[in-house]
Amino acid sequence: MAVYTQVSFDEAAALINQLGVGELTQLLPCAGGIENTNFFVDTSVGRYVLTLFERLTFEQLPFYLQLMKHLAGRGIPVPDPKADASGVILHMLLGKPAAV
Repeated sequence: MAVYTQVSFDEAAALINQLGVGELTQLLPCAGGIENTNFFVDTSVGRYVLTLFERLTFEQLPFYLQLMKHLAGRGIPVPDPKADASGVILHMLLGKPAAV
């Protein structure tokens, strides 16, 4: 299993609430993956993936996340990182960089 960092329901719910993507209803570890900790996140409005980055640093990630956001906004089928009310797409969870 590709879960290296344990995340509680309440810890995930706090981040999900910041993003305005509904209320967290279920948090399921993803069985696949090799480098990051991933969870399927079900909310009252949809399903998302919560990723905690295990190798890349907070300083390295903005380029990649902004590129994904840019491509998704132009119809390319890539993940579309969710932003909080301030437009921030890279967050910290349990001391690790995280994105939904």
